Amino acid sequence: MAKSLRDWIEVLEANDLLYRVKEEVPIQQLASIIAQNTQKATLFENIADYDMPLVANTFSNRDMMKLALETDEEHIMQALDQRTDRRIDPVYLDSGPCQEVVITGDDVNLAALPLHFQHDLDAAPYISASVFVSKDPQHRVHNMGVYRMMYRKRNETGVDVTAPHKMRKYCQQAFEKGQPLEVAVLLGLPTIDIMSCMAPSPFDVDEFEVLGGFRGEPVELVKCKTVDLYVPANAEIVLEGEIQPVGWTEDEGPYGEFTGTYGAGLKWNPTVKIKAITHRKNPIFHSATHGGMYPGWTDVHVIFPIIEHDLYKAMRSAGIDVRAVRVIPAAACNWAVASIKTLSAGDSKNALALMLAASKQAMPKFAVVVDEDIDIFSDEQLYWAMTWRTQPHEDMMILRDMKAVPLDPSLPSTMPPVTTSKMGWDATIPVGKNRADYAPCFPLPFDADAEVQRAGLSEAELESEIVSFIKSNAPCHFNDILKGFNGNKHRAILEAFGRIRERDLLGRDEDGRYVLQESSTATPPGRA
Repeated sequence: MAKSLRDWIEVLEANDLLYRVKEEVPIQQLASIIAQNTQKATLFENIADYDMPLVANTFSNRDMMKLALETDEEHIMQALDQRTDRRIDPVYLDSGPCQEVVITGDDVNLAALPLHFQHDLDAAPYISASVFVSKDPQHRVHNMGVYRMMYRKRNETGVDVTAPHKMRKYCQQAFEKGQPLEVAVLLGLPTIDIMSCMAPSPFDVDEFEVLGGFRGEPVELVKCKTVDLYVPANAEIVLEGEIQPVGWTEDEGPYGEFTGTYGAGLKWNPTVKIKAITHRKNPIFHSATHGGMYPGWTDVHVIFPIIEHDLYKAMRSAGIDVRAVRVIPAAACNWAVASIKTLSAGDSKNALALMLAASKQAMPKFAVVVDEDIDIFSDEQLYWAMTWRTQPHEDMMILRDMKAVPLDPSLPSTMPPVTTSKMGWDATIPVGKNRADYAPCFPLPFDADAEVQRAGLSEAELESEIVSFIKSNAPCHFNDILKGFNGNKHRAILEAFGRIRERDLLGRDEDGRYVLQESSTATPPGRA
């Protein structure tokens, strides 16, 4: 397991998921180079006028998610089950790598960090891979969450805490007392640590225990120098500070967000005063990517398996036989699809309701549920099912006044409290309908190694054997007959089948399969 960002960079490189830029690059060029390499992380070793390398896109695709969880595609849900349910207490150290260098007071200068400008209409450079550590004033447990930070001054940033997450509640409680909220911002963590920040947990659970569960070992913590908080010792850089008790009054944004838009434009948010910067010797600055031409192939990818697991776990707990869950990359979290095996009427609608409500991330806004025979990782199969297995007036579900993502520019307002409508699309075969009518038609596969069956039969023997085969295996498809007589020429099988037809021995069942005439259940129109 990668225990640090440096370890994770080595893992990515070993799996051909890292693009190294060794030559000197002006900081203004970083965004365009990153955007040209969406399928890999990019490491800039030499940024003009800065003495610190920068890495971005380190959790931007599904291959990275599998590597972080040390599993394969088939077992992602099981890996998340194991890690999200596990709690491991942290251990406390007197010192750690993240405090090898300590900068305080007037020496604090955020502009010394390579804060590259990411999108053409951003309000300022942003710190985007910023994991905030804060403490619940009621339960005294730690929370870890990712919140964007807009550069304002050498020791001050904005912070977007409009979403209804835990740290917003902590801010409100502190502000009501006229007090700042102490925070520590972690920059430069391995992807497994970032994933743990996205996982849901109750308000009374310390998220350092959750992080330990994701890692499979205790988190090593060190005490901050200027605030009453502990932080993981493996971080590259830590910003210690306070969210000022000014309320939601200071200008913040726009910023090119995971939605592919500018984070709902100009917003009003609190500010963070940075009291200290601690870091490793020769630290690596970590930048998270958002938006762009392909918003689903950025660092927002880290949240996909977490949302998928939220939905999977909720449906499974409700007794739904869920087979797979997928968040659609192009919709950047707000479309999700699940395949289920319907056990009783109502399963599909219950599944949709859970999918639209179960994730703490307030996503997705749109959900689709299909049958287990549909490969939800195939867009072609998915769109086919959505088209041919639905009647819009019966199969669309609209839920109003649901928990919303404030970054959604389609909302009437982006300032809390906000709600959204959500839509579910039931593309399953209705209970009681003839499933054969909905069966997809696939090309006949050719099996060169198929077992030879009933070879060397004469015409009369072949005809007699086919009649016996249909009697013993009815109802059967024509392909069953072909397989059952694989040792004979295709033409001979067709001619024998035709002679059986001439003798009027063949009937059909309601699904079109062959039976002998006396057991036929299909009734031609007009003969009822």
